[in-house]
Amino acid sequence: MQQPQPPRMKDKMSPRFVIPLVLFYLAVGVLLIWLEAMVTTIASYVLSVFLAAGGGFLLYRYIRSEPRARIAGMDLAIGLILLLTGILLAFSPGDLDRIFPKIWGLSLIFGGFLKVQYAFDEKTVSVQRWWIMLVFAAVSLVIGTLALMSPAIFGENRNVVIGIFMLGEAVLDIVTYFLLTRGLRRHDAEKEAARLASAAAAKIPAAPAAPAAPEAPAAAPGSAPQEE
Repeated sequence: MQQPQPPRMKDKMSPRFVIPLVLFYLAVGVLLIWLEAMVTTIASYVLSVFLAAGGGFLLYRYIRSEPRARIAGMDLAIGLILLLTGILLAFSPGDLDRIFPKIWGLSLIFGGFLKVQYAFDEKTVSVQRWWIMLVFAAVSLVIGTLALMSPAIFGENRNVVIGIFMLGEAVLDIVTYFLLTRGLRRHDAEKEAARLASAAAAKIPAAPAAPAAPEAPAAAPGSAPQEE
C-alpha cells in the first residue's frame, strides 16, 4: 500500500520563485540608477493604483459574498485600509521617497538572514567556500541596519546606491541558485550510488559453511577400547 505523500512546501530554489525575484531586482536596480529621483514618484503612482484597485476588489467581494463569508473574513477592513492608503499615496508621492530607504533596509535585513540559510544549505550539499555567503549576509545585515537607523548616510545619491546594491543582489541570487542546484544534484547522485551499492551488496550470497567432521561411532558395551 502506497503511503500518502506529505504536502509539498514552497521551494525557494524553484525557478518560479527565483526568476521573478531576480527580474524584480534587475528592473528596480536599473530604474533607480537611470531615473534616480523620478523612479520613486513613478513607483508611488503605480503603487497607489495597485493598492486602490486591491482595496476596491476586496470591498466588491465583501458586498457580493454570503453572510457567513462576510463574518468569517476581513475583506471590508482590509479593503478600506488598502483603498485609503492608495488614495493618500497618490496625493503625496513624496512620502514614498522618504520611507523608501527604510523599506530597502528591511528587505536587506530579510535578505541577510536568508543568505545565512543559503550558506548552510551550501554546506549541506558540500559547496566549496560556502562561508563566503556568510560574508555577504553580514554585509547585508550591516547595511540594512544603517538604512533603517540613519538613511542619510548614503547621501543625496542614495537611490543610485540602492540600485547598485539591487543589481548585486540579482547577480548573487543567480550564482547561489546555480551553486545550490548543482550541489544538490551531486548530493542526490552520491546518495543514489550509495543506495545501489548497498542493494548490490545485499544480493551477494554468503559463502557456504565448511562441512562438520563426522563423529566417531560409539563403542559397544563391554568391548575393549581400540589401540592405535
